[in-house]
Amino acid sequence: MPLDYPTEKVADMPWLGALLLLLIASPLIMFVAHAIAFRTLNRVGVGATAHSSAFIALLVAFLPVCGMAWRFGVFDTSQDVTTSLCAFAYLAVVYGALAVLYLDVVNIAETSLHMHLLLELAWNRATPIAELLERYSADRMIAARLERLTSLGQVRVAGGRCYVGNRSTLYLAGAVDAWRIVLGLPTTPPDAADPAVAVGHSGQ
Repeated sequence: MPLDYPTEKVADMPWLGALLLLLIASPLIMFVAHAIAFRTLNRVGVGATAHSSAFIALLVAFLPVCGMAWRFGVFDTSQDVTTSLCAFAYLAVVYGALAVLYLDVVNIAETSLHMHLLLELAWNRATPIAELLERYSADRMIAARLERLTSLGQVRVAGGRCYVGNRSTLYLAGAVDAWRIVLGLPTTPPDAADPAVAVGHSGQ
């Protein structure tokens, strides 16, 4: 059945191949920008974490990606404004998806106890159990997470007490809870929901 609306042919978009190659190379650009951002922020005394520097790097890296796309003729408004807008939307959506995947990798590298322990053993061959228990104690893990939350603005510390800072993560948590309710999943950890288990833990 013939279509009643005009469609773009690949031949009318000579920049399409260059745009796809640019998007394929985007994770490498993100990685380089992240390395530069982390080192630069720490040198100026900001004390950035892997997460906060990644957010900044991903936002900054989008500018050269757009610049290269413009150089490839992706945003040539002299021909067709609609095509250029659609190309920019496609670039932004795909870059955003790749940025989320990159943040997932950063999160795994930073917070995965499984990965940290395996790397620790691989680097040091044989590590005493007592040293591992000390290095990954509950106090140190909580301190590391508080430092990360503070640097991201999610938590603020004043007068020896912790307060909620930016509530955006709480809104996201509420959305996740709604999603779990629809699926029929519990919205609280089983241990916290069971008083007997909680008492047992507190008595240890």
